[in-house]
Amino acid sequence: MVRPKGIGGDCYDDEEGDRRGFGGNSSVQLKEVGVSCMLSTEVGALLAVIRRPVDPNATDVTVADTHVIVALKNLRSLIFQPHGEWHTIDPVLYISPFINVIQSDEIPAPATALAISAVLKIIRLNIFDEKTPGAGDAIQAVVHGITNCRLERTDHVTEDAVLMRILQVLLAVMRSRVSAFLTDHAVTTVVNTCFQVVQHSACRGDMLQKNARHTMHELVQIIFIKLPEIKPNGSGKGSEIEFDEEGGLIGPPVYGTQCMVDIFKFLCSLLNVVVECSDGLGPMSWDEDVQLFALILINSAIELGGEAIGNHPRLLWTIQDELFYYLIYYGTRSTPLFLSMICSTVLNLYHFLRRSVDVV
Repeated sequence: MVRPKGIGGDCYDDEEGDRRGFGGNSSVQLKEVGVSCMLSTEVGALLAVIRRPVDPNATDVTVADTHVIVALKNLRSLIFQPHGEWHTIDPVLYISPFINVIQSDEIPAPATALAISAVLKIIRLNIFDEKTPGAGDAIQAVVHGITNCRLERTDHVTEDAVLMRILQVLLAVMRSRVSAFLTDHAVTTVVNTCFQVVQHSACRGDMLQKNARHTMHELVQIIFIKLPEIKPNGSGKGSEIEFDEEGGLIGPPVYGTQCMVDIFKFLCSLLNVVVECSDGLGPMSWDEDVQLFALILINSAIELGGEAIGNHPRLLWTIQDELFYYLIYYGTRSTPLFLSMICSTVLNLYHFLRRSVDVV
């Protein structure tokens, strides 16, 4: 059977197509070709932006970060070569060139944004999964690369666009099933990076700040909803990840209560944020906007963790020793909105932990 001519004017039969790595007409094979085309498009666009001169009138165009371009070219040369299905290939092979761009000091901001978008597309399309060899190293590399993104100084609009993409990648990573391979430190770093964007957006556009806060809220929900699945008094770590007949993970995730304790302590510390009064008079006053946001996140963590919080002494101790102090302290010093959230938090604690909390 002969295929119709393609864009280049060539025609291949199925056997020759198989030798070239494109396979036949099955949906799986077409999906593999689609992934190859997507990666080729992303690499081509990225190379074009990197090579684009900053000054259009310049006659001598030099590219400082040569190893980044070499890595992208090497990836492009391998994309359409015969190989197995993409989900069986080590993801580091095709993710690392984009990570190199993200972490480079000499890459223009538009190229950084494109590289982050490419990584986001790879994760959202589930090109690799938890069974893919090297998936753990790949997802760790993504977190390390995104949280250590190097961005050249540029206009606020471009910076905000890059920060928005960073938020999208962080959320996509935690939503992915491959997030089961993340360590406690990596998960904590994801949340800290998201909060840095929240802080950075305070003096920027309202859209970036709303997206950053929404992303952080979702991250807290994704993390703490796993708490009931973790064995009591355990870190949640397993020496080996097993799968059921349907390909689902069996056993606890790699990250566990350690990151949850660290995140919960961090959220409690935000309740102690103070800023100087705008008029410069009087004592220090607390920033209620940040505190209200932190209390909303704490309340979500308690709602999702539920009674399981009582099975983990370190989390329980943090609630008794730190959270209760701030709830009592600000209970008589807050606005009606903040007081309402305090009451909701106390009510949730009563319903879930009244048998676990020691009141002195």
